[in-house]
Amino acid sequence: MYFIIAGCLKIGATLAQMLSQENHDVVVIDSDPKNLEALGSGFNGVVITGMPIDEDVLRSAGIGQADALAAVTRDDNMNVMVAQVAQNLFHVPKVVTRLYSPDQELVFRQMGMTTICPTSLAVNRIKEMLLSKPGAETLQIGVSSVVFRTVEATRRSIGKPVSAVKGVRIFGIIRSGAFSFAEPSRVVEAGDLLVIPELVEEGGEGECSS
Repeated sequence: MYFIIAGCLKIGATLAQMLSQENHDVVVIDSDPKNLEALGSGFNGVVITGMPIDEDVLRSAGIGQADALAAVTRDDNMNVMVAQVAQNLFHVPKVVTRLYSPDQELVFRQMGMTTICPTSLAVNRIKEMLLSKPGAETLQIGVSSVVFRTVEATRRSIGKPVSAVKGVRIFGIIRSGAFSFAEPSRVVEAGDLLVIPELVEEGGEGECSS
């Protein structure tokens, strides 16, 4: 199949590499050439430096023959515009749009767009974990799974930024019932629940990153 990936940050680069390794034809577009370097020398697809909303750039990427397009830049508005151009002007059969804002995701999904919001996915899963019995929980993504547990912030971690908490890798923080990703500068407060990944099982028959 022929794929176009608009945006080459972590998700875009990883997706492009996976599709390329599975022998698909992949074209990656990003306005910053430094982002494209993340693909590495082993990437077998095509890279284009340019604005993914530019129709000429999309044409040079072969959008007329694309089977699918993923809009995964860091800008929600850019992703929506790219998706609309791909769907309405070039009639790409399948278009997936990444959105950071859950509110925007709901609006555009109601408009018929295929969207994915990592924040919503994480929050919904964490909510399930909170409502289940205490202990470790397993999240299945594709052929891989990751085991999470939630622990209450200890005296040693309270008042420290996430990057300074030793001995554990913090994936997220649940504060007053609301989940947020564990940015390195985020300070742990009393009463926080820390979401910690314990084990990643890769499927040869059956890894998770966010």
